[in-house]
Amino acid sequence: MKIESYCIYSFPVRAKTDWLILELISQDKTAGYSEITMSNYEERTTLISYIKKCMSTLSGSELKNDLQVKMILEKGKENTLANNTSISGVRSACSDIFSKLQKLPMNIYLNKKMDIKNSDSIELYANINRSLLPNDEGPVDRSPNSFLMMAKKAKEAGFKNLKCAPFDGFNKEAYENKEFINLGLEKVSLISKELKNEMEVLVDCHSKFNFQESKFVEKKLNELGVEWFEEPMNPLSNLEELRALKKEINSNLVGGEEFYGVNNFNNLIKNNFLDIVMPDIKYCGGIEEALSIGLSLENISKNSFSIHCPSGPISLAGSAHVTSALNSMLPLEHAVFEIEDRYDYTHPNERIIGGKYILSSDFGIGVKPNFSKRNTRLLKEII
Repeated sequence: MKIESYCIYSFPVRAKTDWLILELISQDKTAGYSEITMSNYEERTTLISYIKKCMSTLSGSELKNDLQVKMILEKGKENTLANNTSISGVRSACSDIFSKLQKLPMNIYLNKKMDIKNSDSIELYANINRSLLPNDEGPVDRSPNSFLMMAKKAKEAGFKNLKCAPFDGFNKEAYENKEFINLGLEKVSLISKELKNEMEVLVDCHSKFNFQESKFVEKKLNELGVEWFEEPMNPLSNLEELRALKKEINSNLVGGEEFYGVNNFNNLIKNNFLDIVMPDIKYCGGIEEALSIGLSLENISKNSFSIHCPSGPISLAGSAHVTSALNSMLPLEHAVFEIEDRYDYTHPNERIIGGKYILSSDFGIGVKPNFSKRNTRLLKEII
């Protein structure tokens, strides 16, 4: 197929949050979609410029598969998050088109050469972080009771696993005097006490600690029953410290959401930097790269793969198809309660029942954006 045009759309969600969606249109008018949202909104102009560069590079090419697109776009690749996001987004949207042209749902397209039975539903874990960020009216309550309320809401919705970021959102003074550590632990302690034996609690630290603080916090969390210890330090800059930490803790050390490519994720597991890696299809190289990462890790360390996805419904759909194709044992991340009508942002509507994502049987990722929802077209180009 050849790409005829592309657009980038912004769907406002909550306060400063929006979902950035890339749309590719082939010459036969088949549309492919991916999410290209980055947490650093200041780099949006850079991201869009990289998208333009990717599309210019692909202009006029007869595209046959993801491997070909990968080889074209990775030639001379700059290893920045914005560039990795642009390449990942283009590759994912192309994969959506490739699977549609073959008239296959994405999970079948991904594993058509493997003797694996696909699941039509995917176990999710509830990430409550987005629901506790400022909304359109301003900051929201981040007290221990508020965390507990969201945890109970997730339990009532059928989720068996919960992720929180208890060390976020404090004022400058609390970080300087380290008061945020005990205040964050208090939030986890309350959830653990109230929901013991009912939900597994996963904790994302968002790289808030140094080595000694990481050891202290992990010990306290582990005593509360937490076995998922995510990014106490940044894997992009603290790999050796993480390897040393891994030897001294009982919890699973988790992370890697901003890495790109199979080799980097293999390195994280083979060299004992992390126990569980979290490729994000928005950054890791896209849907088919995420599949390759999962397949490669099966031969190194089973149960070491869980997709990072605190994102919108387009990203969750692609991530769910990868998880299905791999029959991954670990649950998939889902940002719960961010907005009430999230389900209505795609056609067909997003279906999450009893803590499980129900895959659409439509071709490709199975969903497309609902353009009747308020959105802004940031870019439209014909190539």
